Amino acid sequence: MANETFSAISQPGAFPGLGAQTSAWASYVVAALLLASLAYSRRDKYRGVPDVTPSRPFELTDSRKRKEFLAKSREILAQGSKRYGDQPYKVTAEMGQILVLPPQYVAELKNNPALDLTAFVQKILVHAYLPGFEPFGAAEATVKIIPKYVNKKLGNLALSDIFTDSKGWTEIDAFSILRLASRMSSRIFMGKDICKDPVWFKALLDYISDIGAQRNIISGWPLSLRPIIYRLVPASFRIKRKLQKCRDVLKPHLERRAAIIKDALARGEPNPFDDSIQWYENEVGDGEKDHAVFQIGIFLVAIPNTADTLMQTLHHLALNPEYISVMREEVIRVIGTHGLNKAALQKLDFMDSCLKESVRLRPVLTLYFQRMALQDVTMSNGFTIKKGTVLGMDGTRMMMDEDIYPEPERYNPRRFMEMRKLPSGASKAPMVTVTPDHHAFGHGIHSCPGRFFVTTALKIALAHMVLKYDWKVAEGYEDAKPRVMGMRYLASNVKLQVRRRKEELDLDSLAAQTK
Repeated sequence: MANETFSAISQPGAFPGLGAQTSAWASYVVAALLLASLAYSRRDKYRGVPDVTPSRPFELTDSRKRKEFLAKSREILAQGSKRYGDQPYKVTAEMGQILVLPPQYVAELKNNPALDLTAFVQKILVHAYLPGFEPFGAAEATVKIIPKYVNKKLGNLALSDIFTDSKGWTEIDAFSILRLASRMSSRIFMGKDICKDPVWFKALLDYISDIGAQRNIISGWPLSLRPIIYRLVPASFRIKRKLQKCRDVLKPHLERRAAIIKDALARGEPNPFDDSIQWYENEVGDGEKDHAVFQIGIFLVAIPNTADTLMQTLHHLALNPEYISVMREEVIRVIGTHGLNKAALQKLDFMDSCLKESVRLRPVLTLYFQRMALQDVTMSNGFTIKKGTVLGMDGTRMMMDEDIYPEPERYNPRRFMEMRKLPSGASKAPMVTVTPDHHAFGHGIHSCPGRFFVTTALKIALAHMVLKYDWKVAEGYEDAKPRVMGMRYLASNVKLQVRRRKEELDLDSLAAQTK
């Protein structure tokens, strides 16, 4: 990562407006300053804490260690957890040094306001303070606004737009599921017109695809150097242009809505819109608004992880087709009796268990309980987490603890359904419950407030999918393994096959009755 940036600033024209010789000298000076700052930033706050990724002799940067963590984070964390057990250790991840704490400290630290998730995400992980990265900063606002307004906004799904109405087998991939999740959430959040606008979706996905790569480049540098690196990497300017493109595409939709609202109010009628664009207007009032930033923030919060969980669940079901019929029977029995509503969805215990088991086997993150220390925090054992420390816990270790999950490597879709029968398990088993040993939605004061909406959306999507389609794994993808890049699992590269079937229950009609 450092090499790419040094290469960028050494190219001719890296400093426009300067002569060739002056520009060359400027490149050398900047490179020297960067190296000096890099060396200063590598000072170790925890010299007495074991390091799973130690530096080699004469190694001036952390580039090698960062790249190794990107490729082998699960193995590195597993090595540290096995070697050091119940004591802290440190690793060099893609964004720098991380203090890894044993999971037994979750209960003690989960509600400590000095250990902040927002600071970690915005300052360390996604650079929300940099131009072009503003949607990452808006993500926090979305999780405060969306749960306040979402109630019965989930309805029917036009799956044939994404999959097929053919009775022959058709291949789909993770991008198909992403499109479905995007269409579903956009219909809920943005209304009928915008959710079907291909120009908006193209602008949105163009921005998202670029921002991820740029984020990874900048993350390879210490926090103090990132504003400088940002200005030296040409892709930064492309990201700003793509964000502006999103604003430009959204503008005529906003103008049309404003005209409709004005006409309605002039006739003495209420505002006809009840979607996230209007919710944002309600919350911000007369303040400065950036609708594109807010809508992209919603996408970042609601879509990728929802689509990923849906794909993982479908993959596990396709590998174990006997459970598709079990889920199908539950949907017919429960929704056929109680209707397609929130109360009925909460009764889908087997589906809920399937979702939670798929996330347990393939979570979103390899590193859980990510926090940044805003001040020194001394734990009950006397160990002090120093101000500015980035910390986390080995997520795989927690999800694969055989004392909690017997046969942890085995897919058992009834695992959490059976847990409900235990005296201590009824409150811990549901997908929306946050516990120290299942971190799908975080834990403590930073647990995800949108988890109820996400779980509802997943259940509605699955109900449509298992009733309207048969599923199987595409040839060659039976043994596909999870892919990891540093702290994150990558979107699945699995391909599935679907074919239309005659559903036993008309979910679209039931959805219309709940509106």
